[in-house]
Amino acid sequence: MLFYSVMALASIVAETNAEKPAPPPPVIMVPSVRSVSTPAPEKGRERSPIPKNNPGTWANTGDYPALALREQREGITAFTVDVSVDGRVIKCTITSSSGHADLDKVTCDNVMARAQFYPGKDKNGVATTGSYSNRVRWQIPEVLTMALPMASDSLPRAPMPSDRSQLTIAKEKYPAAALAAGQQGRTTFMLDVDETGKVIRCAITESSKFSELDEQACAIAREWKLEPALDVNGKPSAGKSVHILHWRLPKSAPRVSFKPERARSNPFTTPGSASLTLEFDASGKLTSCKAEEEGALFGQISACPGSGNGDVAPFLDSEGKPQAKRIKFRMSVEHEDLKTDAVGK
Repeated sequence: MLFYSVMALASIVAETNAEKPAPPPPVIMVPSVRSVSTPAPEKGRERSPIPKNNPGTWANTGDYPALALREQREGITAFTVDVSVDGRVIKCTITSSSGHADLDKVTCDNVMARAQFYPGKDKNGVATTGSYSNRVRWQIPEVLTMALPMASDSLPRAPMPSDRSQLTIAKEKYPAAALAAGQQGRTTFMLDVDETGKVIRCAITESSKFSELDEQACAIAREWKLEPALDVNGKPSAGKSVHILHWRLPKSAPRVSFKPERARSNPFTTPGSASLTLEFDASGKLTSCKAEEEGALFGQISACPGSGNGDVAPFLDSEGKPQAKRIKFRMSVEHEDLKTDAVGK
């Protein structure tokens, strides 16, 4: 598996348009890093350009136009790109608009800058120009933001939300510019509430370090429906309420795990080795795969692919003619003692 990923012998997760297939799935705007390999073309059959890198990396949340975020605009943009004989994108055309010019424009801008292709092939297997079609689904990312009530000096009962669902902040309330810039943090604020439950003042007591997040926290709190504080006689009175609002970015953003740290282990205690031998015929078809392993470190490695999953573009000699190849990989773990003084240094 380790050696196999080095060769990028992964199955292709991409759409080609050689024979007018069904509409392609949307490009999901979730950052990921995967390599995509190209299959060997069948003899006597044309092949359209194939993505060399994962289409899912061509557009992501950070590319969302700030104005479109602020106005909560979404849509699906379909596009077609023209690919040169060396795999470069030379033109991008919108074939179906999202209904928003800025979303359509950033679609082609990103694809032109990020898309990489293996060129198309004619019936003789010679590289040629071609086109590729797909689409981007522009969708406002989900956010999980909550305002939690804290202890207050209004006794015996402080003002409190009449409906706690108000404390979960809707995604459209996340400041668009802050969302586009990847800003998140924690805003603590105090509310002055009159005897009718109306917020008459909001003061930031601990900043998130981002003014837009702090200002939006107070703007949201002023819309809350609150039950007023109660005095010692149980009558409504003015009071104060303290809240902490956690601004959290979409779930795909990096975050700290709540799982405890695992105990350390040492996979190198036993010397070992592993080797992988792959054989391909002149068409690039994987005809043989042999893995040899020895030692605890390599005992769980399974490097050979399933049937038909290891085919690659054919190897070419100096004259550009297809030829068969044998590929070998080797890895080993060896122990050598270090002198004590060397370790001390």
